[in-house]
Amino acid sequence: MTVAASTAAAPPIGQEGGQEGRTKNWVMATTVIGAHAFEHYYAHTIPFLAPFIAADLGLGAFQVGLIVVVRSLFGGITSTAGGFLVDLFHHRVAWVLSISAFSIGVGYLLMSIAPTYVLILAALALGSMGSALWHPPALGLLARRFPNWRGLFISLHRSMGSFGDVLGPLVAGALISGGLVWTVSSGSTEGALFSWNLPWEGISWRWVVGASTPILFLSSIIIFFLLRHAGEPKPEGVNLGQRVQTNWAGLKDAFRGTGMWAIFTVSAVRGMADRSLVFLVPLYLVQALDVAPFQAAVHVVLMVLPGIIFGLLIGVVSDLIGRRAIIISVMFITALLTLGIIWSGQQAGGYTYWITIFVALYGVLNFSVNNLTQAAAADIAAGRRLESSFLGLMWGNNTLFGAAAALVIFGSVEWFEDGNGWQYGFYITAGIYFIGFLVSLLIPGRPQERLQPA
Repeated sequence: MTVAASTAAAPPIGQEGGQEGRTKNWVMATTVIGAHAFEHYYAHTIPFLAPFIAADLGLGAFQVGLIVVVRSLFGGITSTAGGFLVDLFHHRVAWVLSISAFSIGVGYLLMSIAPTYVLILAALALGSMGSALWHPPALGLLARRFPNWRGLFISLHRSMGSFGDVLGPLVAGALISGGLVWTVSSGSTEGALFSWNLPWEGISWRWVVGASTPILFLSSIIIFFLLRHAGEPKPEGVNLGQRVQTNWAGLKDAFRGTGMWAIFTVSAVRGMADRSLVFLVPLYLVQALDVAPFQAAVHVVLMVLPGIIFGLLIGVVSDLIGRRAIIISVMFITALLTLGIIWSGQQAGGYTYWITIFVALYGVLNFSVNNLTQAAAADIAAGRRLESSFLGLMWGNNTLFGAAAALVIFGSVEWFEDGNGWQYGFYITAGIYFIGFLVSLLIPGRPQERLQPA
């Protein structure tokens, strides 16, 4: 059965299984997509704060890389297990989403008061587990309710999360800088292009992190109240062991002859590079190019902001013409943009506007591959009721591979040229993107859905 055929035969939106329509589509979609902004408020703030945490604790580039590793490992494990469990317990979806938001708040609260590097890593692990727990149930709900527009709604979910990714670093940058400052250098001279000071001095990164806790605690309550009927009623007389075996058999069968292996591999390779690059760029700007904190925050934002609109457009186009050609193009262009960032800095001997341009162009395409591979996986999962399992496995797959890549990328920065091997970090990242481009050529034009055996 083709994807087109499977979606055409889908039940009306909101009536799948005859039960999940108890929470109206617009209420469910608005809550899940809107709450994603709060869930992501610190997703890109932590990469921005990493140089200041490093300066505060005297950390090297490799130790910053371990922050990426911890986030990736614990997030990946949680996402993989969480997706499988959500498909077993659809009736607990509101609990899972609420616990996700609450855990993020607790993790960041502990991080703000942790006195040592090791305890900070432990707090980050808890926050990352909470964040990873969000995506399988949230994306699973959207994929089941809107089967004909999965690319759009998954992209919309990502774009709303990007609002949090944008707001968080900007606020953090202004608070730490004590204002809005953009520095420029020309030869041996350096000055501020513009400067606007807040009425108070810059604050510690610890206060910035801790401020998220009350927002996330309140969000967890609102999420539970609005989505308490979003899942299915509690199943009666179900053999849990048999259900686990059935779901596992469905997962394995979906990887046979459908193109799922290529989709998962591209997603994993993309995640390997993305998760390190978002830390590498602000670290390079602050430590190597000595730019102002707010200026570094703007570059983190530029890695996200353009994708809010362009990600939606790419998602809609993929629903109409297919995902393969777009994924191939984006992977190749991203590899070139990554090289452009480091080449610009090396040629100028410091900060240059070309860095900002290349970072912004990267932001146009950022997240689009993940959106499309998630939608492609959901295409294959259609009719199996395993959307959360596939999407959770994909998120876990991405983050676990990202942990290994971070060790190599940040290790190369610290171990070569006396801790100034920035070009090696960017070269390795670009190389990973190029490998993803080569693998993307193996994705079938229209991934095929295999019927689940009777």
